[in-house]
Amino acid sequence: MVSPARSAAYEVLCRVELGGAFCDQLLSSKLLAQADERDRNLATEMCYGTLRWRLALDDLLGRTSARPWEKVDARARILLRIGLYQLWHTDRVPDHALVNDAVEIAKHRLGRGCAGFVNGILRSLARERPWEKDGFDAARPDWVRASLPEWLWKRWLDRHGREQALEYALSLNRPPQCAAWDCRRPDGVSSIVGSPSPVVPGALLFDRRPEDRHLWMQDEASQYIPHLLGPVAGGRIWDCCAAPGGKTGILSSLCGADGFVIASDLSIKRAGHMKGPLGRLGWKKPAVLVADATASCPFRDGSFDAVLADVPCSGLGTLRRNPEIKWRFDPGRLAALQRRQVSILDAVSGAVRRGGVLLYSTCSTEPEENEQVVNAFLASHRYFELRRPDVPQGVERWLDPVGLLRTYPSERRWDGFFAALMFRFS
Repeated sequence: MVSPARSAAYEVLCRVELGGAFCDQLLSSKLLAQADERDRNLATEMCYGTLRWRLALDDLLGRTSARPWEKVDARARILLRIGLYQLWHTDRVPDHALVNDAVEIAKHRLGRGCAGFVNGILRSLARERPWEKDGFDAARPDWVRASLPEWLWKRWLDRHGREQALEYALSLNRPPQCAAWDCRRPDGVSSIVGSPSPVVPGALLFDRRPEDRHLWMQDEASQYIPHLLGPVAGGRIWDCCAAPGGKTGILSSLCGADGFVIASDLSIKRAGHMKGPLGRLGWKKPAVLVADATASCPFRDGSFDAVLADVPCSGLGTLRRNPEIKWRFDPGRLAALQRRQVSILDAVSGAVRRGGVLLYSTCSTEPEENEQVVNAFLASHRYFELRRPDVPQGVERWLDPVGLLRTYPSERRWDGFFAALMFRFS
């Protein structure tokens, strides 16, 4: 009998690779609803590990295959990646068991001819284990070694140098830290058993995903962003690109009972999905509405003490958590994303009162979406200026010389975020 975890991982990865689905959504769907905890954990590890290491796996499989790798059936490639990932990166399952499972899946899903092909490659790799031989890493290009698209590797190499770029790229292949905050407690003190983050106020860290409806699962770096606004008790805040709503919830706790938060999103569906989780908050609920942040501002000038623009972006800072992005993203999209990001800042900036702040953020590593957007906005909006954040405590560790914030996954098991705090002085 084929392992339920391996069968589920194959189904998930086929839908991700061939249907454009996202791994995290499928792993929390009915596909694994009936699986026990052990099988869910194993399927999750296989799916994310295979996606993270895809290029490195393909390189070795392509050199082992007698057929040109690009001509091998896409479903067979997925099955072989799963098998090689386990041979290479895990030791919990005996080699013969995982090879047999792969062959059985191939027989029933792809035919006996493909099953023989899968069997031959995996048995050869299990026997020879080339990754254990001296000089294996040195013989591979750095982007293959790090399992990163060559175009992205070259960008990071030019910006950071080889040593730092390789450290950063390799760090993305390690699992992220599981982090959350307690929806019931606005004071950052929780009765839920978790380790308090030493960096992010109110964040709780876990060894594995906890099952508790009062927890809002959210990456540490993502939780960090709202705190850059500083003291906002009693404030009026607009989160203009709010879905899925995690930052909105934190903002609501920060502004307290005397303040209010308005959360908006372009998508009716995404705005609707925010209402349920935000309704579970143990303090004043934010208002949720549908609005296009690139259009004319739906509020009067100067309506808010602070506006958060956590804009749509490439997501290249979340490759550890969403590894499929690195195989799908077209760098040619960066110019269009930048135009949209600049237009959002331009449209929402009028809602900031004099003496208020505009906080811009992305989960991207790329300058086109980050400092270039901020520079373009400041050049055309002379009544705004960069303001160096001074909270939370220790924030200076993540700031560059001009006060722009960057969180690096190579320094902590969190996502790569960028943020710029801008003060309106007239």
